[in-house]
Amino acid sequence: MKDINKEKALAFTLPLGFYLGYYFDDDNFKVFNSLDTVFQVQKNNNDPLVYETAFIFSRCLSQLNKSESEPIKNTFKDIINQLKYYVFNLDNNQHRGTPKLRDFIRKEIGKEKIPIDSMNISEKTLKEFLFEETQYIQPSTLRNIIDALEFEIDTSTPICIIKELKKKDIDKKFEINLEKFKNFPKERQISELFTSYLVHYYKEKIDLKKIIKEIEDDSLIEERCDYYTKELVNSIFERNPKIEFNSLLTNVQEPKIYTNKNITFKEHPFYLGREEVVKRFMKDLNKKNLKEFIENYIGLDTRQKKTIEKFIMNYGRYYDLKDIPKEFTPKVPKEINSFVKKYTLKRKPSAISFYVFEGEEREELVEIVKAFEI
Repeated sequence: MKDINKEKALAFTLPLGFYLGYYFDDDNFKVFNSLDTVFQVQKNNNDPLVYETAFIFSRCLSQLNKSESEPIKNTFKDIINQLKYYVFNLDNNQHRGTPKLRDFIRKEIGKEKIPIDSMNISEKTLKEFLFEETQYIQPSTLRNIIDALEFEIDTSTPICIIKELKKKDIDKKFEINLEKFKNFPKERQISELFTSYLVHYYKEKIDLKKIIKEIEDDSLIEERCDYYTKELVNSIFERNPKIEFNSLLTNVQEPKIYTNKNITFKEHPFYLGREEVVKRFMKDLNKKNLKEFIENYIGLDTRQKKTIEKFIMNYGRYYDLKDIPKEFTPKVPKEINSFVKKYTLKRKPSAISFYVFEGEEREELVEIVKAFEI
C-alpha cells in the first residue's frame, strides 16, 4: 500500500505503531521491520512523527548487544544510514552553523524580504552567523528567526529548526499541562509521571528521584523542568484516538501541508500502546507501596531496570488473556508469590509474565524481585 497510496498508508501507521508498542518487546525483529516501514511512509508524507519514529528505532537498536544488532544493521541499512538526519535530542544546547542551515535562513529571509529590525535579533548577530564569523547560534536566537518567518516544513528542513519547533510545541503544551498536573493529588502525580517515565526512552536524561521530591515538596515549577521532564508531563495528557479500520480505508484525508506556524508534534502511537499496558500494572499496584516500589526501581542498575520493565509490560499485555483453559493457566510460582501479594498484583498476568522469562533472565528476575519484597 505504501507504494500505491501514500496517504492511505499514512493512516495505517497509527494503528501499526500502537500495535507494536502494545504487543512487542523493543528487541523484537518485528518492531524494527515495522518501524522501518512506518518511517518510509511518514517520510514520503512529510509527517512530523517521522522524527520520533527514527528516534524510537535508534533507541531500540542501541539497547541490543553486538550479536543481536548485527542482523538488524545488515537488514535495515537504509533507515540506519538516515537516522543522523532525523534524530535529535531535547538538550538546550547551541546549534552548529552548518552550510545547510545558513543557506536555508538566507533563502527564507530573502524570499519574504523581512526587515531585520522586525526579527527580535540584532543585525550584527545575524550577519556574524550568516557570514560564518560565528560557528554556533543560540537556541533562543534561532527561535526568534523562525518566529519571524513562515515556511513549509518537509524532510529537507534543517534538523535544528525541527528541534526548535518541537521544543516550542513542548513549551506551549506544558504551560497548560503543568497546572492540570499539579491539580492531581500527589499520589496520582507520582503514579502518572512514573507511568510516562516507563513508557518513554528518555530515562537516562531524567532524574526521577529529584522530580518526585519536587512533587512531594510542591516545588515542581516550569523554570526547573528541562524539556525531557516537560515531555513526560505533556504525554500524561495525550489520549489514544479511537481508530476504526473501515474508516481508514474509506476516509483518506488530503495530504497536510505543515508550516512552522501550524506544525504540532503528537504523541507517537508506539508510546500510546506501551502506556496502555503499563497502566494496567500501575492500576493494580498497591498505592501504599507505590513510593517504595519506585525507590526500589531507582536503586536498580540499567540491566535490572530493563528486566523489571519487561515484567511490567508483559503483565499488561497478558492482563485480559482469556483463551487459556483454566487447567493450563500457570500458577504464581513461589519465587514471586510474596512480591505479587505485597504489591496486590493480579495472579494470572503475574504468573504468565514470569514464565515469559527463561534461563538466566528468569533467575535475574527472581533476584530483583527479592529486593522489592524487603
